[in-house]
Amino acid sequence: MLIRWFWRDCDFSDKQWGAKPMDAFWVETTQEEAETSVFPHLQPTTISQSRGLAESSRYMAREMGNPSHLFCFLVARDLTSIDPFEAHYPIHQMWNAYSPFESMPQQIVVASLEELQKLDLPSRRPE
Repeated sequence: MLIRWFWRDCDFSDKQWGAKPMDAFWVETTQEEAETSVFPHLQPTTISQSRGLAESSRYMAREMGNPSHLFCFLVARDLTSIDPFEAHYPIHQMWNAYSPFESMPQQIVVASLEELQKLDLPSRRPE
């Protein structure tokens, strides 16, 4: 599972604004990784939604350099919220120039979502 972006103090959880701020990670997975490591944490309706989003993200995942990683999730550090999204969500034009996502200095690979609980964020960028 790939981690290329994170959202520091994310206040968007379960697809609703106003949540208690918590670091969240953008997790990109293959179908197999999603089925073995992510889907066990999700309800059947969310799994179905994830499958549909993955299918609609096929082109964007290829354009973003990860054609096999169609399943994408915004995952709270404590795993209380795991929301599926299309592959382009962190860089979507809806953010204009104000995307809350920051890129990891280097791509990180994790074997389980539990590793997110101990994953260090990069230092804040000077403003």
